[in-house]
Amino acid sequence: MKPVTTRTTLKDCINNMLKPTTLAQVAWRSLFLEASWNNQSQQNLGLAAAVDPALQEIYPAAGDLQSARMRCFDFFNTNPILSGMAIGVLLKLEQDLAAGLMTADQRIRMANSLNRSLATLGDAFFWQSWLPLCCLITVWAVLSLETVWWLPLLLPVLFGLLAAPARFGGLYLSYRQGENIVNLLCRLKLPQAAQAIRKLTALLVGVSTVVLTHLSQREHHGGVPLGRLWLVIFLVAAGVILFRLPLLRNRQLDYWYPVILVALATAILCVWHHGLP
Repeated sequence: MKPVTTRTTLKDCINNMLKPTTLAQVAWRSLFLEASWNNQSQQNLGLAAAVDPALQEIYPAAGDLQSARMRCFDFFNTNPILSGMAIGVLLKLEQDLAAGLMTADQRIRMANSLNRSLATLGDAFFWQSWLPLCCLITVWAVLSLETVWWLPLLLPVLFGLLAAPARFGGLYLSYRQGENIVNLLCRLKLPQAAQAIRKLTALLVGVSTVVLTHLSQREHHGGVPLGRLWLVIFLVAAGVILFRLPLLRNRQLDYWYPVILVALATAILCVWHHGLP
């Protein structure tokens, strides 16, 4: 990357991108973002270590580099999965600052605002929605396939299907788009997706409550074959969806959601157990 000087034009700054190898180093180092977590500034030490190769490329002058490093020691806390987006935008803002397109205060305010937003979105989507669903799917897979040794590896694989692209791809994408990454996040509608995933997880938990109780007594009293349990999930899901259609705007249904799921699953299992050959 060419050193940014006072004679650098806006076009030069736009075309003056960090080297791919530098971004790769930043991406690798970002995996250790929380290795030095602390109570005072939380993830700031990990951030400083992650972006240092890029800062050295942006600021060839020792004085400017030292100032940029000191800015990274400010309070920093965001969701680890979406930290790539936060870091990518931060690097873009540092380049704009080096080119004289903004002040240091503007860079700090914009980065802090984005970090808080990414923390809220990432925690709600990945920790509170996607991870519980992946755990539940893994449990069901273990119950279905039983002795397959590699099934526990299904959990990190499932979680990584969304986490890895968000973490690494998010860094490259947000570096190129800068603060415009906010528009992409709005189009993704992560809060709505998180809510839908949580409802699906609630459905599976409601079914699992009945199914696991039934399986615990299967040895002594007989029970529904395991192959039919997946059909139970489908029937319960269909019943809940049909029940919700006329009541989409009635939020009171959310409070009764687990009760409805357990009741439907219990009814279906009872019919199968007593009424079917």
